[in-house]
Amino acid sequence: MRKSKVKWLIVGLVTSFVIMMSFTGLTFAKQTVTIKMAQIFDPAAGAYARQNYEWYQGVIKDFEKVYPNIKVKLEWFKWDEIDVKSMMHYRTGIPHDVLLSSPQYMPKHALVGDFLDLSSFVKKEWTKEKQEDFNWSPVWKKCFPLGIPMGVHTRTIVYRKDMFAAVGIYKTPENVDELLEDARKLTRDTNGDGIPDIWGLGMYLGASRATIELYFAPYIWHFGGKLWDPITKKATFASEQGVKSAKFLNDLVYEYKVTPKWAVSGTYDDVILHSFLNGKLGMADGFGSYWIGALENKGWVKGIFPATPQGKSILAGVFPIPTKPHAQFTNAWTLSIHKLSKHPAEAFKFLSFLAQPKYLYTYPDAGLPACLTDWKRPAYSTPFYKEWLFAAKHGRAMPPTAHYGELSDAVAAAIGDIVVKKSPIKATLKKAQDEYNASYAGE
Repeated sequence: MRKSKVKWLIVGLVTSFVIMMSFTGLTFAKQTVTIKMAQIFDPAAGAYARQNYEWYQGVIKDFEKVYPNIKVKLEWFKWDEIDVKSMMHYRTGIPHDVLLSSPQYMPKHALVGDFLDLSSFVKKEWTKEKQEDFNWSPVWKKCFPLGIPMGVHTRTIVYRKDMFAAVGIYKTPENVDELLEDARKLTRDTNGDGIPDIWGLGMYLGASRATIELYFAPYIWHFGGKLWDPITKKATFASEQGVKSAKFLNDLVYEYKVTPKWAVSGTYDDVILHSFLNGKLGMADGFGSYWIGALENKGWVKGIFPATPQGKSILAGVFPIPTKPHAQFTNAWTLSIHKLSKHPAEAFKFLSFLAQPKYLYTYPDAGLPACLTDWKRPAYSTPFYKEWLFAAKHGRAMPPTAHYGELSDAVAAAIGDIVVKKSPIKATLKKAQDEYNASYAGE
């Protein structure tokens, strides 16, 4: 038999087999692929991290039921390193698929090129209604098209109602002078050893970007200044307003003595969340909306997380920062797809699955709803959530510089020198600003 006849005989047999399989309802098995999800929650790091990690595991379980040929493997990175690691791994050829990312780093991600543009995926696979459910958010405007928000993170000041009542405070402060007055009243030595065991106002002034975002920035905004000039593209944090902001933070520790010296040590979570939950703080500034679940677990609020129409404060309450603009840093963790992903279509399916309102509604780290439909729920009309909505509406983002990480490091280092080493405020800020601008001005 000639080769050509053999070839066509084989083709015919294969075609007949495929047709027969289709008529009998049988199909060829699809190839199973595994995608990686880089996130920040270590289940061994405590109840809050474990709560978020278990949420991801639950959504992954549901996702794999719907898409049995796509498996998801979780990766873990430190929260303040995940964006930097994504860029480093892109440059060194290490692939990821879906990653948590930060809106304040999007200019840097755009410069490096480590994230996929999600515009075409969203346009093709999301309905107009779903797009409108997300794109109302100020966070969306900061992260899209390189990321999609999982919530709205803003910050308030959390306080203990019983501690307020014990020192005769019956309303929350409406300005910074009242905030300071209340902090002085709340700072107490209940052990009689001459050292306060309850501090009036918790702050975090350590070596982390939380220092610039949640403490230095809100007060430079209060005094009418800014961190970085979008026109000259230069840092301006050593201005007169910046000096006033740094002095205010320093005075909280040394002059007013309402903030502990250990505000410069440990981590943001330790100094703010855990210290407040452990009864060491009467008020804690920079309390993130991603920590609301921790108040519920403690029993200090009820029916607040998950939100219910009956939700109420019991032992803990919140109020927006009482600065002139009431502006705290507002952002959210966002979902992005790595440029080196070998399975971008499958990665977007998982990203889109995560971003369903029914899941984000119960996501512990979402803080506040990313979806407009959720804000229309009666559960978010309680007095507790009205405080958060006010804070979110007045929130501000970090400067759109591609070198935001370096900017935050410069400020944190300067504040550390001022508070720990008692370095001169004006000269220390000026030196840090000059060094930053010498390397990064213009971008």
